[in-house]
Amino acid sequence: MRKWFRKCMASLCTVTIAFSGMYIVGNESTKTVKADGEYQLVWSDEFDGTELNRNNWNVEVNGNGGGNNELQYYVDNTKNLEVSNGTLKIHALRENYGNKSYTSGRINSKGKQEFKYGKIEARMKLPRFSGIWPAFWTLGANYDTVGWPKCGEMDIMEAINDNNAVFANLHWSCKNRQADTKGKKYDVGDRTQWHTYGMEWDENSAVFYVDGYVYERYTISTQSEMEEFRKAQFIILNLAVGGQLPGYNINQNGFPATMEVDWVRVYQKPEEESTKYTGPTITVNQDAIGEYTGAWTSFFGQTWCGTYGNVTANGAKVTDGVTINVTDAGVIQVDSQWSAQANIEGLKYYAGNDYVLKCTLVSTESKKVFVKIAGDAEESISGEYITLVKNQPYNYKKKVSIPSDYAGKLDLKFGFGISDGDPMAQNGSFSAKITNLSFSTTAVIPDPSYAETTTNNGNSGNNSTTNNGNNSTTNNGNSGNNSTTNNGNAGNNETNNSNINNTDITNNVSDVNNIDNISIQQIQNSKTKIISAKSKKKRSVKIIIKKQTNVTGYVIKYSTNKKYYGYNTKQIKKNIYNFKKLSSNKKYYFKVRAYIKQDGKKIYGKWSKSKKVRVK
Repeated sequence: MRKWFRKCMASLCTVTIAFSGMYIVGNESTKTVKADGEYQLVWSDEFDGTELNRNNWNVEVNGNGGGNNELQYYVDNTKNLEVSNGTLKIHALRENYGNKSYTSGRINSKGKQEFKYGKIEARMKLPRFSGIWPAFWTLGANYDTVGWPKCGEMDIMEAINDNNAVFANLHWSCKNRQADTKGKKYDVGDRTQWHTYGMEWDENSAVFYVDGYVYERYTISTQSEMEEFRKAQFIILNLAVGGQLPGYNINQNGFPATMEVDWVRVYQKPEEESTKYTGPTITVNQDAIGEYTGAWTSFFGQTWCGTYGNVTANGAKVTDGVTINVTDAGVIQVDSQWSAQANIEGLKYYAGNDYVLKCTLVSTESKKVFVKIAGDAEESISGEYITLVKNQPYNYKKKVSIPSDYAGKLDLKFGFGISDGDPMAQNGSFSAKITNLSFSTTAVIPDPSYAETTTNNGNSGNNSTTNNGNNSTTNNGNSGNNSTTNNGNAGNNETNNSNINNTDITNNVSDVNNIDNISIQQIQNSKTKIISAKSKKKRSVKIIIKKQTNVTGYVIKYSTNKKYYGYNTKQIKKNIYNFKKLSSNKKYYFKVRAYIKQDGKKIYGKWSKSKKVRVK
């Protein structure tokens, strides 16, 4: 909870929970975390050396108050960051430095050790006196591009003042000027002694525990504002003095204060065998914009920000770009950079590969612009502000990495509305031209002629198809027409959609990417069927499949999204399987298909119809 106050106020947000008095109780009773053989240690820092390992950690140096009006100055020296006798000691000292009366340490693993899902743990001793604030927490790896709270924050352990309580918190995006927050506290007995603080995190939940005892479980909603918790995060350790949460009644006898860390460890589950691709591959060169068959879309938030304008195509091809003509840029609101937009929606891509986005922008006035590659629910895969100087072309080039497990929609978005620090005044007018567009990669993908490569991500209604494997191909283009619809910023009072037609095009999706086109003659059984999918026990679902002869086994695909964005798979031999450790009171979707092995290759049948189950 280290950034929430300053950032939220800057975005005109209000925090709904005061942690000194009110806590949201989670939706699960507590229990003990049991050893799980599925997890494997993927990274750790045991602090066995004589100095901080800079391959793992960045040291922050500043006196900006940590976003919470804290009283310390974070410095980079061995007085405050000591590694000795197998532990890290973060020391808070009472000494003048800069404009502060205290020094301390804060380290983070940003850009060096970042993780998506798993168990993140640290064994620590914590100081305990009035005014002290130790913390072990994470922020989204996309913090620099989307800011706080849209990057998401997960507080694994925070402690304040002279008591034995620790806190677990989640903070996520501003929506309708409100910062969403969940928090819970737990008494550890004596926090000055060794305890292991941890979080078990997956796409559906974040579970917080001390010494293996779970004291809170938060459901990660499928609503768009919690999508940040389905992206990689980096780790932060720090020891603060004073601030909004602990207050400013500092016990001077508590110094020097030490937060001691024995180790930090991250465990993850290995990728299931059924999701790995081991067959032959081919190399392809792709320009996702050059092959795009849809049309540009636009949005102007007339009622929202008072923004008016139009967008016109520069030529017959999408790569020729567009010109956005803003007659009134409107005023600054939360996310108002998106009150004027030019977008390409539903790009085809190969997941697990690096792309290069290129374009040239020129504006009749100096202007800040936000350039974003966005996925489902508007979350940013890559995004940043650039500043255009009046009448000077800006040649934009950006490397964009598509996660290997991403299987959703992919859009290119340009935000031309007024934002904080914009050189253009509110209600100004300008025209900006975008030209020379490309979004290209050289990708190694599964050979489409090989039967095992073909699966479907379940979004057939949007022509969405995915090659299952480390490099998947997804096309979320338009079906049956040449336009896409952009509803702009959810929660606004008005959306103004328009399509900028380039040419009349038929949207083709290759048959090799569509599971429905796999001949059922390739497998010696009929279409698979789920006989029963029921949740009779807490956090469990029992799946019964219609038994088929002469098959090797079955693959179950399951997700909390009915279009199977962010799905998991489970390969089984028998026709009955019990799923455990699912999220309570949450809808899950299941489908299944059979497979056989011939000559070392897996040949799959068609997917069954989906079954929806609400988990107890």
